[in-house]
Amino acid sequence: MKRMGFCVGNVKLYRAAMQVILAVILGTLLVSEAAGAEPHQNMVVRWPAERAKCRPVPMNDVQISGFLGNRIDQNLDSVLAGAKSPISAGFEARANGKEPPKVCNRLAADSDLYKWLEGACYVYARTKDSRVRAEIDRITGYILMCQKPDGYINTQVPPKKRFDRGVKHDLYIAGHFFEAAVAHHRATRSPEMLDAACLWADYLIAEYKKGNSYYDGTCEHPEYELGFLRLGREVGSEEYIDFAATLAQKLSKIGPTIADTRAGCGDHAVRMGYLLAGMAGVYLENGRQDMIDHLPELWREIVDSRMYLTGAIGPRGEHFNKKAFTLQLVPGAYSKRKHMAETCACVSMIMFSWRMHGITGRSECFDVIEKALYNQYLGGFALDNMANFYYNPINVTGDLSGMSDHDYKPMTGRCRLPKIHTTACCMPNGWRFFGGMPEYIFSSDDDGLFMNLYTSATVNHTLADGRQVKLAVETDYPHDGNVLIRYEGDKPAHFKLRLRIPGWCSNAEVVAGGSKASIAKGGDYYVADQQWKTGDTVKLTLPMPVRMIVPDPRIKAQEGLVAFARGPLVYCLEKPDVDFPVEQAKVSLKPQGGSTKVRAEWRSDLLGGVHVLHVPGQVDGKPKDLPLVPWYTRANRGDDSRWVAMLPVVND
Repeated sequence: MKRMGFCVGNVKLYRAAMQVILAVILGTLLVSEAAGAEPHQNMVVRWPAERAKCRPVPMNDVQISGFLGNRIDQNLDSVLAGAKSPISAGFEARANGKEPPKVCNRLAADSDLYKWLEGACYVYARTKDSRVRAEIDRITGYILMCQKPDGYINTQVPPKKRFDRGVKHDLYIAGHFFEAAVAHHRATRSPEMLDAACLWADYLIAEYKKGNSYYDGTCEHPEYELGFLRLGREVGSEEYIDFAATLAQKLSKIGPTIADTRAGCGDHAVRMGYLLAGMAGVYLENGRQDMIDHLPELWREIVDSRMYLTGAIGPRGEHFNKKAFTLQLVPGAYSKRKHMAETCACVSMIMFSWRMHGITGRSECFDVIEKALYNQYLGGFALDNMANFYYNPINVTGDLSGMSDHDYKPMTGRCRLPKIHTTACCMPNGWRFFGGMPEYIFSSDDDGLFMNLYTSATVNHTLADGRQVKLAVETDYPHDGNVLIRYEGDKPAHFKLRLRIPGWCSNAEVVAGGSKASIAKGGDYYVADQQWKTGDTVKLTLPMPVRMIVPDPRIKAQEGLVAFARGPLVYCLEKPDVDFPVEQAKVSLKPQGGSTKVRAEWRSDLLGGVHVLHVPGQVDGKPKDLPLVPWYTRANRGDDSRWVAMLPVVND
C-alpha cells in the first residue's frame, strides 16, 4: 500500500528498522544535521483555510524570548533529562530481548515515550540541537525494533494482551504514536516512523472491519481521534481521517451538556478535552458539521461552570461533576479521590480551546488559554521544568501525611526527574506542549496577523498572497502590561494586526505611530489596519491593577472566599512567606473596591522575579500583612509547603 509516496510494506519497514538499529549501534545519524523541518510549515497543526478563521504561524517563523521564551528554552534540558528517565526503559528492554523492569508496569506506559518523542521533535525542529537529535534517533531505533510484522506495538504485551478490555488503552497508545510519528517526519524528513504508523493504522482499521469486539462499546481513552486525524492529513489519507470520526462517534457520546456527554468511559476531564479537540480538528480538516454540532455549547459550559479561577478543570478526582458549579478547593473534599485538577486535563482544555479559536477566530478562546497557561499549566511544573505535579489543588492545608500526588510523596512537592509518577502522563504532556507552544503565539489569515499571547518575540511570516509580515515585540508581560510592537519588514505592506485585549483588562490603550491613543475594550481583538513602513510602531498598554475575585455564588464550596489577581496571574498565600498556618489567614477588605488597598511590590530576587501583593488581613483577630505570590510559583522553595489561593473575608 502507498499513501502520498510513503510505502508501508513490510520489506521497506524492516529495512528502515535495520537502518535505524545500525545507526544506533554505530552512533551515526540517519539523516544529515542539515535536514529538518520544512521552512514555513506548521509542526503541530495544519488547518485548511477553507474552514479555519485563522491558522497558527509556524514555529520556524517565530523567535521567542521573554517570559514564555525562557520557559520554552528550559524544555530542551528537561527533554534531555526525560530521555534518561525510566520512560524509555520498556522499549530498551524489549529491543534487547529482555523483560521490562517493574518501573515500566504503568498504565499505558508506551504512550509516555511517544509523548516524549513528539515533544523532542518539536524541540529539535526549533533548535537543531544535536544532543536531542541523537536521543531521537536512539529511541526511534528501539521503538521500530519493537514493532510486530502486522504493525502492532505494545511493550506491555505480554503479560497483558492485545485489545485488553482490562486496560482499555490500545487505541489511545496508538494515537500518541501517530502524533509522534507525524512530528518526527516533520522535524527530520525521515519516513521510517511515518511508515510504521501507517502500518499500525492499517492493522487497527482492518481489525475494525473484521468485527473485532473491542470496538463495540469499549471504554477507550480518547486521543485516537487526534492521532488518526494528524496521520491522515500528513499522508493524504481520507480513510484515516474518516476513521477518526467513526471512532469518536462509536466509542463516545456527544450531547449539548456535560451531563449528556460521555468521553470513552464517562466524564473524565482529560478524555473529554482530547475527544472534543479531536472532533474540532476533524471539522477543520473536512468540514463534517456533525463533529461540531455541540462543541460551542460544551466549551461554554466548561468555561462558565466547570473551570477553576486558575484555568484548571476536573474537580472530582480526574473527573467533571455532572452538576455544574461543584468546584471543591482542598484535597479530599466531596470526593473519594483526594485530589483534583490534573495537569493533563489543563493541556487537553488548551488544545480544545486552540481549535475552537481556529474555528471561530474569537479572542475569548485565548482568554481561556492564557488563564490556564499562566496559572494551572505553568503551576504544574517547577520553575526549571525539571519536576511536575500530577494534581493541582487550589488550596492545600492541614495534615497531609497520608496523601500523595499520584503515589509520589509528599503531595506538596513536585516529582523531580529522573523520578516519574506511577502514571507518568503529565510530564511527557508538558514536553510536547512546551515544545509546540511557539505556534500558539501568533495566528494569521489572508488579511494579516493575530497576536494571541504576549511575550518578547520576532515573527517573520509570509501571507498567502506573498505579503511579508515582519514584527519585533518587546514586553515584560505577564509582570508588566506595556507591549511595544515594531514593523521590521524591508518593504511597505498593508495588513491587519489584531491585538488581543484580555478579558480581564479594562481601558487598554493603543498608540499606533504618532496617532492619538485609542481605548480598546477587553475581550476582543483591537485591529490596527494600515499601511506599514519600516520602523512603524504600536504601543499597547494593558493596565494591571490588583483585582479581587469573588466567586460565583452558585459555587457553594467557595462561599465567603475571595482571590486576588494581577494581570493574567492568580495569586496565593504560601507558607514560606508567613509564620502562621496559611489556613488561619483572613482578608480584611470589602470585595467592592477593596483591591485598591492592596500594594504590589516588585521582587527581582524572589522566584525568578515576581510582584508580591501585600493584602491587609487578620490572623487570630490581629492585623497581619498577607504577602501573596503568583500561584504558578508555589512549591518551588522546598517540598513541604502549604498554600491557599482563596481566602475567607473577615466578617464584621
